Amino acid sequence: MEHTLAAQVHDATIELSMGLYTIRFAAEAVLDLNQMKRVEQARRELLEGGVGPVLVLIPKNAALVEQEALAWLGSDEAMLDVPARAVVVPSSIQVLRDKIRWALFKPSVAFRVFRNPQVAKGWVLDEWYTTQVGAEIDAFESEGLI
Repeated sequence: MEHTLAAQVHDATIELSMGLYTIRFAAEAVLDLNQMKRVEQARRELLEGGVGPVLVLIPKNAALVEQEALAWLGSDEAMLDVPARAVVVPSSIQVLRDKIRWALFKPSVAFRVFRNPQVAKGWVLDEWYTTQVGAEIDAFESEGLI
């Protein structure tokens, strides 16, 4: 039996299961910058601290997905206490933009855009586990255990 903490906000469902936050936007949602900020604030309030990896699922029939809103999800403000965030979008063009951005700028935050939800979930969990294992190794080294 899987334990999930869930909350419903305007045009989105936020779930927390096994450390992973999953945000599922409703069909025909309008995803502008203000909507993304509201949902991110609700995610942070779901559990005190709101620290953890985030998987954002945008449906194929979303009414509008602003590029500015997607860019904000990868900003320093949005990534505060978020070890990794993956966004699944219906547009191949948005995925291509993200790949070009990664190739040219090598961002300091773990943020990526995908088309396939399973690939996105695998990537975000892998990034999160990598940061957790690195922190544990650093702790052992500082205590002289390694």
